[in-house]
Amino acid sequence: MPQRKQLTWTELRVGLFVLVGLSVLAAGIFYVSGQGFLGPKYRLTTYLPEVSGLVSGAAVRVDGVEVGNVESIRFLPRTSGKATDRNKNIEVVMRVDRRFQSDILTDSVASLRTEGLLGNRYITISRGLTGAPIPDAGVIPGAEEKAMAEVVERSAEVLGNLSALSTDVRDLIAGVQEGRGSLGKMLNDDQAYNHMRDMLAKGDAMMTSIRDGQGTLGKLVATDEMYNKFDKGLDNVNVMLADVRAGKGSLGKLIYDPTLYDQTKEAMTNGNTMLKDARAGKGSLGKFITDDTLYEKLRETSANFASASAKLNDNTTTAGKLFTDPKLYDNLAGLSGDMRLLIGDFRQNPKKFLHIKITLF
Repeated sequence: MPQRKQLTWTELRVGLFVLVGLSVLAAGIFYVSGQGFLGPKYRLTTYLPEVSGLVSGAAVRVDGVEVGNVESIRFLPRTSGKATDRNKNIEVVMRVDRRFQSDILTDSVASLRTEGLLGNRYITISRGLTGAPIPDAGVIPGAEEKAMAEVVERSAEVLGNLSALSTDVRDLIAGVQEGRGSLGKMLNDDQAYNHMRDMLAKGDAMMTSIRDGQGTLGKLVATDEMYNKFDKGLDNVNVMLADVRAGKGSLGKLIYDPTLYDQTKEAMTNGNTMLKDARAGKGSLGKFITDDTLYEKLRETSANFASASAKLNDNTTTAGKLFTDPKLYDNLAGLSGDMRLLIGDFRQNPKKFLHIKITLF
């Protein structure tokens, strides 16, 4: 009779450790792949135009919440005599946790998404709002991945713009190399280089002369003569300010001597007194300001002057005729003419006018 082999505690402990390790490994695989083995599941099917990058075991999410995983991916079998719908090219079967069945309704839509720009692809389902729950083995409508399509279209547009930009840059570089434009002439024309070299040489010579103390700027930089003069000028200003503080000179007396202030105060007091006397009617100025006798006399004089000027304008008076009647002017003109003729005759024949008669008694 063969002897029965007994398991030692060491062998049993190793077996238990391996069993626990396998259990943990299996749980980790199910957790990472999303195929949880706890909780009831149900299957949903959707149809998509393409599933590039999608693999079995990929995540299925409802508005970002992971609810299951992709179970299988296959081409939709062709039906004889019927054209294949491009939007239902690929059949995707998903295993979803039944706890989320009330969130996946008939108005939900499944589509393909990419994590980031180049990440893994997964199925996303929009959460239903008004529809009825989709039963087990039901079909959820599929839609094309709009975000990726927009990225592709924009990428094509960007590539086109980059191509046009590269063409423009290439033409610009070619023009510069051929010496076209200001930049091209600057890079290819030796004359511009020579001018630049001459200008740099002159600048270097000017800096050398400045360092050697030549010219006004050189003396200002290399010698301390200007500094000494400026320092001396500041000393003179300080001495002048000290004299002013000491009350010396006209400016010092003007600032610190109270005599001018006293005289000004006295003059203002006298002025106030004079104005007070004038307001009181004292003196000629006061009478001129407050007494209306002078005004009445001036008004009377102006009235008399207006009456006299009116009489001068009237030709009924002697003075008026003197200013307005032309007869006096005519008589005076005639008299002056007669006097001129008389003087002329007297000069020519004075004997005619001089008669001397002598009578002897």
